[in-house]
Amino acid sequence: MCTYLEYYNENYASKIQAIDLFLKADHENGFTLESISTLLNITMEEIETLMKTFQIQQIDAVSFFVLLQNGSSSICKLFSRELHRKMPYFYSFYDISYIYQIPYEHVVEGAKSADLNHITSQNIHLLFENIHMAS
Repeated sequence: MCTYLEYYNENYASKIQAIDLFLKADHENGFTLESISTLLNITMEEIETLMKTFQIQQIDAVSFFVLLQNGSSSICKLFSRELHRKMPYFYSFYDISYIYQIPYEHVVEGAKSADLNHITSQNIHLLFENIHMAS
């Protein structure tokens, strides 16, 4: 049995860090389709389809977030669900369950084990440590 924190670190943490570093880098000429495809784990064809759908001529910091919000990969879907919940300062158990696709009961049990009444971005890793998943 592993914890959700282990799952999160294996499946999301490095991708989120890579996106953060990518956005902080200097991109004078915009972003390349290849780099976006690799970063968001979506095909170039999907990027082109999204660009047509949302009338994006060139990928910049703003349009990057449109792609991130609407892409089909797991990291894109996670970001989209986070936006749907309006990126709250305090997360409800329902927010965590919805955003991270964790059964609600597991979130409640994890919060109880971690002795957390309020979940924020500062203590969410403690919650994740206390959510146990079947291997």
